[in-house]
Amino acid sequence: MDRRQFTKLALLGGGIAPFLSGCQSLAKLQASNAGQTTASTHLSKDEAESMSRKAHEALMGLKEDGFKMMGDEHIAMLLYPGFAALDLVGPQYLFAAMMGAKIYLISPTDDLKPVTSGEGLAIVPTHTPSECPEALDILFVPGGANGTLEAMKNAKLIDFIAGKAAASRYLTSVCTGSLLLGKAGLLKGKKATSHWTTLELLAEFGAIPVKQRVVWDGKLITGGGVTAGIDFGLQIVAALRGKTYAKTIQLLAEYDPAPPYDSGSPEKADSFVRDNLKGIMTPLVENFRLAI
Repeated sequence: MDRRQFTKLALLGGGIAPFLSGCQSLAKLQASNAGQTTASTHLSKDEAESMSRKAHEALMGLKEDGFKMMGDEHIAMLLYPGFAALDLVGPQYLFAAMMGAKIYLISPTDDLKPVTSGEGLAIVPTHTPSECPEALDILFVPGGANGTLEAMKNAKLIDFIAGKAAASRYLTSVCTGSLLLGKAGLLKGKKATSHWTTLELLAEFGAIPVKQRVVWDGKLITGGGVTAGIDFGLQIVAALRGKTYAKTIQLLAEYDPAPPYDSGSPEKADSFVRDNLKGIMTPLVENFRLAI
């Protein structure tokens, strides 16, 4: 069983337990077996499948504005050498949990060789640029550091982004991926965000920088630095499938942040950490400025 199948199974079963209507709870089913306690009893295969089916039917029957259990979205996620892995993997997990959605991991070249992220994680593309669908529901661009800087100089990659943008329902990025959208001429007059160290650079593309975790401006959706991709992805899932679907995936992912340190933004980090990290990042930021 691959992750996609597991995700579907979870959505059809335990992940939507709160929406069961008229069926027994897991505890009651366990306790119903004669002479055995809840703690020592297990569901039979038939009971488990019945519970999953009833949960599925309950969710399918949900009367909520915008709710959609099945879909056929086409989602292209662009790869390039040195991209930030978590920029891509966080949203990809959430998009892959949308039943029926089709995800295209687009190679930066005309082959399907693995593309290595800036952190050393290699991702195997599923499609070449020429195999990418003409019309997309989501065009997604991850960010990175030196990899993104080099991608800004790659005319073929920038032309691909610009070319696909017009036929995309949503044009999206996380972290410094917004710099690539800017380089493709797609941010003029638009509100957008980026990693906090590069946020102000967006103005050089004619954008309106917004210090916010996720920023929407029409069809343009941009996420802040790295981990903002999870919030970003959940908001998009809600837009495509409804809030209950997004909440269910959030629970499936057990996305319940409780960081050990309150140092996740320049406003919250202590000045020593913030100022030294900003200093470390200064050469990269200036190189981005030159690339613009």
